[in-house]
Amino acid sequence: MALLNDALAQQIISLIRQRYQEWGEALGVSQSQVLAKQSDESSVLRRDLTLLIGVANGEFQRTDVLVKQVEQALIRLLELLWGNALHSKAIIPDEFWQTEMGVLISRVRWWISVDDLITISNAAALAFGENTQANRMRISRAIDRGLLEWVPDPSVANPQQNRRVLRPQVERLRDQRRLP
Repeated sequence: MALLNDALAQQIISLIRQRYQEWGEALGVSQSQVLAKQSDESSVLRRDLTLLIGVANGEFQRTDVLVKQVEQALIRLLELLWGNALHSKAIIPDEFWQTEMGVLISRVRWWISVDDLITISNAAALAFGENTQANRMRISRAIDRGLLEWVPDPSVANPQQNRRVLRPQVERLRDQRRLP
């Protein structure tokens, strides 16, 4: 039995459609123009959500091609959910990860990046040379400022210890520190 289903896809589409209507109104586009293309069954968003939900439910085996497709679908979804006109980073509250949408996104991120997700302690050692409380706090501040993305580890119940960050982002942070 699937954990996540079409109801979640409908909820996400509804949220995005509502935001789209708000933007249309702000731009002076009539409600009838905004709603003219209401069918979402063949939309890219619908296809992306179907793929992402399938991945989150464990219906697919990893292949390089599929990982790239899923990653692009996730990027498109996140841009629709969190993107803004200024292209600034969205601050995602910790409670989001307890919602169905948060579970979907974290499961898909784990599926895509399973080999690249590391603990805060490992990130501190990688970025700053050693795993100390001060360096773990520096990593936490980098997360809070949006310099590092994090995803919860579903296998760790303690919310203080379940954050994982992407190794390539930590390596980039380390390399930026070394610049003159």
